Amino acid sequence: MGNHAYSATTSAHSPAPFNAGTLSVEPLFQAAFNRPRDPRSAEYKAGVRAALAFRIEGKRIARLYAPASAQDDAYHAGMAEGHAIWRAAIAKIGGAA
Repeated sequence: MGNHAYSATTSAHSPAPFNAGTLSVEPLFQAAFNRPRDPRSAEYKAGVRAALAFRIEGKRIARLYAPASAQDDAYHAGMAEGHAIWRAAIAKIGGAA
């Protein structure tokens, strides 16, 4: 546990150099979760935010939960959705994801 940053091997992608000023974390996050959908845990949502902040703001993704724990699994699943949200947003505004 703890706040250990992932190593370069854990996070294979670099933050997008695409004009980050055109996107921001909060509106993308709110669009994903302020609509009818299956409920998600706080850990899942934290993963979505972490992936969006990585892609948009270049923030490193921290390891927040013990490896192989249910919380860590949810966090990683949320990161997968966060990366997908970012790719969809980039495609919508005409960038390469």
